[in-house]
Amino acid sequence: MSTAIVLPTLSAWAASHLSALLQSKTQADFDRAFEATFAQKLDVVVNAKRLTRDEFKKSLVEQSGAAPGEADASVQIEGQTEVLGNQGQLSGLVGLFYSALADSKYLVLGAPVENRTNSSINLTIEPTEKNPQPPTLHIRGYFDPRRVTAVNQIVSESALHAKIPTSSIPPQAKATSSGKVELGPELGLQGLGAFGGVFGPGPVRFQPPGAVHLPPTETGATPETLPGDGAFGPGPVIIPGETVGDDVHRSA
Repeated sequence: MSTAIVLPTLSAWAASHLSALLQSKTQADFDRAFEATFAQKLDVVVNAKRLTRDEFKKSLVEQSGAAPGEADASVQIEGQTEVLGNQGQLSGLVGLFYSALADSKYLVLGAPVENRTNSSINLTIEPTEKNPQPPTLHIRGYFDPRRVTAVNQIVSESALHAKIPTSSIPPQAKATSSGKVELGPELGLQGLGAFGGVFGPGPVRFQPPGAVHLPPTETGATPETLPGDGAFGPGPVIIPGETVGDDVHRSA
């Protein structure tokens, strides 16, 4: 007695294959998922522009976690619909609306940059693959021949910069003051200003009264010599016959 394995529905098959494709973390995983999803003969239109199979593959890599510079990716299927073809669940049309969020390996201000993709994609699915196993096996339905033969996609991408929550920043120690103004370490003579100040001329410094040193002429330690006959200046003009004090000067 043979056993038939029920294949997943078209929409379930398309959603699971697309999620596995975009959540791939390595290029090898992405290549395997891509080959298991899309037929060799593929008709692709993205944002009203026709692409080759390789160009479409490259555009999907950039949305996935396997892209250079990306660390991880998550996919959210927002909505889906399907229309069955003439072969039941083996062929038909599937429409998906999804969003993909990829985290960058690099940090900006200590947080990773997130690349968000929003897309509406319509897929034409047909049984294009031949069963590699001989038909004499008693188990039927183990092989899934379905592949996507046509893609019509509308996609938009945006970069989101993650913000660090304020609560996650450790509080810094409060600054304390001793009340003393400190200008830093001693700089030596070469670091002083013109008058002894570090940042400019220093204050005027007065000697204490007991340390004032005056020259000998100011203290009377040496006799003072002044011009003239007087003690404090030149003497009066002497006119013959005039009396000055007790002396009478006469002319010769």
